[in-house]
Amino acid sequence: MTHSANTHQSLWKHPDFLRLWTGETISLLGTQVTLLALPTIAILLLHANPFSVGVLVSLQWLAFLFLGPVAGVLVDRLPRRRIMIIADLGRLVALGSIPLAFALGARTMFQLYVVAGVVSILTVFFDVAYQAYLPALVNRPALLGKGRGADRRACPRGPAHSVDRRSYCHHG
Repeated sequence: MTHSANTHQSLWKHPDFLRLWTGETISLLGTQVTLLALPTIAILLLHANPFSVGVLVSLQWLAFLFLGPVAGVLVDRLPRRRIMIIADLGRLVALGSIPLAFALGARTMFQLYVVAGVVSILTVFFDVAYQAYLPALVNRPALLGKGRGADRRACPRGPAHSVDRRSYCHHG
């Protein structure tokens, strides 16, 4: 169920946005840990050589290169929320196979390659669905923080802060 937030309503009072934001935060944390953990597992526990680790890291990013346009077309035709849920559950299962394989004594680089590829593919679909779902969930003025001083704290600041974002966030 989706509904647009009132322009003057804080996103912190928008229940659907809060559920999405919480889920995305947890998902993003898991993604960042995975990007570091898979190569670390390969190096420290499987004693992988530099070439094998390079292949593993490449598999974590290749899906973005090859599936991005295709994922966009599919996401536009399917329920976005369901895509995000299935992608997150799929990543959970794929990543959960690593400790299971270790417990069963079946740890291999091939398994890490498969996990990296599957997680990468599912991440592409999750990210595309998320980018399309957010504007459908919350109206543009609420997303951009127009007219609400308290929500300006969430806008990025600092050296990487672009000129374009300044107009959206009302500072500078």
